[in-house]
Amino acid sequence: MIILTSEKVNYCNLIRQAQDKTEYLPGVSYREKLYVKDANFSREDKAKALELCRNKFLATKEKFAYLIVQDSLGYIVWKKEEKVEIASKILIHDLVEEIDIDELVAKMRNVGGIAIKDRTHSLKKYPKTFIGSETVEWFQEILELSLDEAIRLGQKLIDQKIIHHVVDQHQFENEFLFYRFYWDEQ
Repeated sequence: MIILTSEKVNYCNLIRQAQDKTEYLPGVSYREKLYVKDANFSREDKAKALELCRNKFLATKEKFAYLIVQDSLGYIVWKKEEKVEIASKILIHDLVEEIDIDELVAKMRNVGGIAIKDRTHSLKKYPKTFIGSETVEWFQEILELSLDEAIRLGQKLIDQKIIHHVVDQHQFENEFLFYRFYWDEQ
């Protein structure tokens, strides 16, 4: 059992052939092995995710490997599966990696982009900010990304020091949180 962040795995769609039907499954690839989703846990339930993996691993007499992947929403348990194949050679993770960041930032800041304006929270004014959840929605509409891809793209902008949470207390989240471009700092 291994615990990884979502950046360490490639998300993909998997196919499993069972008799006369084709089953499509969410999956991840890690070190050239494929894993299918087994269970989801919230951020607060890390211990439960670990316990589930340990119990399943022992119950199957160590025949199956498990991964725990931490993403922005919590922990996902993935079980190694031999009888699946990748449905498409285009991995979801690669879609986020292929986006031209300079072009994206220009679109975000241009007409039709995200709403950048002065906002107030708890009587404090935050100039030139945008909202995380509105940005996720914009990524989904304009770039046709899934929710997970949109959140990962926002986090990529934080990781590359292009944007940040206004008081640097949050990663990029699909929430009513204020973010700002670094070059809009005053």
